[in-house]
Amino acid sequence: MRSTESATITRPSVRPSRAPSRVVAIGGGRGLPVVLAGLRRWLPTDCHITAVVTAADDGGSSGVLREQYDVLPPGDIRNCLLALSRVAPEVSAALQYRFDGAVGPGHPVGNLLLAALDMVTSDELTAIRLAASLLGVRDLILPSTTRRIHLMAELADGRHVRGESQIARGGAAIVRLRVDPPDAVPSPGVLEAIQAADAVILGPGSLYTSVLATLAVPGIVQALVEARRPRIFVCNLMTEPGETDGYGVAAHLRALAVHGLRQDELDYIVVNTGPIPTTIRARYAAEGAEPVKFDIEPGVAWPRLVAGDFVGASCAVQHNADKLGRVLAELLASTGVSESWR
Repeated sequence: MRSTESATITRPSVRPSRAPSRVVAIGGGRGLPVVLAGLRRWLPTDCHITAVVTAADDGGSSGVLREQYDVLPPGDIRNCLLALSRVAPEVSAALQYRFDGAVGPGHPVGNLLLAALDMVTSDELTAIRLAASLLGVRDLILPSTTRRIHLMAELADGRHVRGESQIARGGAAIVRLRVDPPDAVPSPGVLEAIQAADAVILGPGSLYTSVLATLAVPGIVQALVEARRPRIFVCNLMTEPGETDGYGVAAHLRALAVHGLRQDELDYIVVNTGPIPTTIRARYAAEGAEPVKFDIEPGVAWPRLVAGDFVGASCAVQHNADKLGRVLAELLASTGVSESWR
């Protein structure tokens, strides 16, 4: 196994010598679409991207639709499709348009489209492929599983919480996740995409309810370990109340290790060292969130660090797709796809 280096900051070349041909990005929430949009902007057009998206969402519009119609939760899939779409901005805006619900959450048009396709096609993957073709998406979007799963969280006080939307309300630190039913398997094509990828990107996004929710599907972590290709973890910018309170970079890595992906099985960590405006930090602090601490200690064996300013210029603290996409594309090119990774 390739040994990791000490906490050394890697700066990818600004002139990549070789671009990957197949990349897998794993996660969900608001983070994965940012990665996809950035990669699509900076990778060559002939590089094929596969997004493996959590299928455990049970809140909001997605939760209502899966409960009423027994469809896969469409929200995360919708956002990933739109991040990779090749349509007029007005079409994207229309699919994101949310009709107010008389009772309960309103449904984005894109959620309704995916739910309808899910109900009239032969299977869920066909529905997603049809939606992709309507949006001009040439890449592949795969749910982590086609089983109707729920997340189960074991808390530090011994209690267990069921449901993705309930986990952050558990009132205690999260120890471990699993999926119910426990015999859920990855969607057709997920393991093959990981095995064939030149590199795999994890995160950003809610650590437990997006990234680890995807890795919790049996078989996915093992495929990552066995693939022996560059594995890149993009760490979150902010902690999330009820989910990663007080977490620094090291705690994020420990959570991955608890779920089977040890730090020596990661090759790079992308961390933000750019400033977050004081006024925005104060607003997040009022909600119980703070910037993720850069707490990697010198002299300790960690995956290589890629540090930089990846913060977007908006009122919400989120990664900038252009900044993140560029550094990921450069990093992927600089690693190459040599036999040393196999």
